[in-house]
Amino acid sequence: MLRRVAALFLLAPALAAAQTADRDWAQALRQDATALHDDVAANHPGPVDPLNPRFATANDAGLAMALDRAKRTKDFAGYWYAMRAYAAGFDDGHLNFSEAKGTKVPVMASRWPGFLTAFDNEGKQRVVTRDDRAPLPLDATLLACDGRPADRLAAENVGAFTGRWNLKAQRAWAGGRLFLDNGNPWIARPSVCTFDVAGEQRSITLTWIPIDQAALKERLAATSRRAHDPIGMRKLPDGTIWLALSDFDGDPSGAAAKALVPLIADLAKQRDAIVAAPAIVLDLRGNNGGSSDWSLQIARALWGAAHVDAANVDSTTVEWRASAANIATMSELADKLRASPDGSHEVLAWVDGTVAGMTAAKKNGQALWQAPKEAEAKSAAQAPVAPPRARIFMVTDAGCGSACLDAADLWLALGVIHVGEETSADTLYMDIRKDDLPSGVGRVVVPMKVYRGRKRGANVPIVPAHIFPGTVADTPALERWIATLH
Repeated sequence: MLRRVAALFLLAPALAAAQTADRDWAQALRQDATALHDDVAANHPGPVDPLNPRFATANDAGLAMALDRAKRTKDFAGYWYAMRAYAAGFDDGHLNFSEAKGTKVPVMASRWPGFLTAFDNEGKQRVVTRDDRAPLPLDATLLACDGRPADRLAAENVGAFTGRWNLKAQRAWAGGRLFLDNGNPWIARPSVCTFDVAGEQRSITLTWIPIDQAALKERLAATSRRAHDPIGMRKLPDGTIWLALSDFDGDPSGAAAKALVPLIADLAKQRDAIVAAPAIVLDLRGNNGGSSDWSLQIARALWGAAHVDAANVDSTTVEWRASAANIATMSELADKLRASPDGSHEVLAWVDGTVAGMTAAKKNGQALWQAPKEAEAKSAAQAPVAPPRARIFMVTDAGCGSACLDAADLWLALGVIHVGEETSADTLYMDIRKDDLPSGVGRVVVPMKVYRGRKRGANVPIVPAHIFPGTVADTPALERWIATLH
């Protein structure tokens, strides 16, 4: 079965605050870029993956780029965007750079030209939010800036610092930052842009004006709306059972676990009534992933263990990078599961086995440990239950990644009807660990294992059978639309 647990432990000492006054940001960049490189080299499966011989070269190239930019770095923005570009170069949503937890970083002053654009379903960048001073109306379509076509401008000014720009979901999430200036010294800020306004071309010279953080947050929300309904179950007037599953965080003491454990218990207890409903909706909007064990438990509660075990969505094998840091991360997760009254015994047994396997491999000088194929679940021996009579819909948005994608893979194999938005995507490198970097400002997220033989390829999104024509964050509209699909 697919296993994915997002390990959220910081193995390096966390600093309460970054000392930012008179900071040598060039030196911070050199320190942190070197540490990111060495962490990846020591703990990521990629550098020792025989099926990805260019990974180590890409890591070296990213470091070289960051060290070259350090020669010209003068401020926090130079440090920040050089580190972001380094991480983005891997094109992997599980390998990224962000600020360290609990660290206060300098606030980069923001400016905008009075409007922001976002990608529409056709890949065009349209004005979606503006103030009264904006020289453009809503829905104006960007054609080019300073001789650069709109798509190239977005790829160079935004995509180079987020990665995976080929994904529709990534462009939907980050595209709204194209006309936002935070002082990134590694890009050319647009100056003169041409738009299509109601069929006529209009060239404007941008006037960049300050925007405060509260207003910016509101404006950015208009460029990439996501619903994040609280985890729970409700019954619609037509009898449809709606399950909001907005988080699969694997921390057994976290808020997601406290909501999912009783929800799954209720599913099992009320199964006969639930599967007899006219429809069931598995709502994954807002879900960024976490642990795939939650979707497995939900599937067993609805379809029965025998049907789930027969679905066979496993990867052929899984290999873990057998490093001391990875072993420590998984050991801490095991301790946390043991200490939690809601910790899954099945997951704990898997984590303990993984720790033992990696430890033995490291002792024998093996860089990768191949996990044994999991034995058929004991539950498969139970008498199969009748499959649900209800039509089951699965809703995704553009942010669905990691364990959310695992859920989609499994539930699609069981026959759900996929609706909503095209998902995000992931590579074959999974199960993350997080380390603070030497400067105390940033942290790096590094995968620990690699899937072999997964049916869905690396960075391949899942496209719904029915794409919602409106804004998928609009829950009432989504409910009405799904009712027409019954």
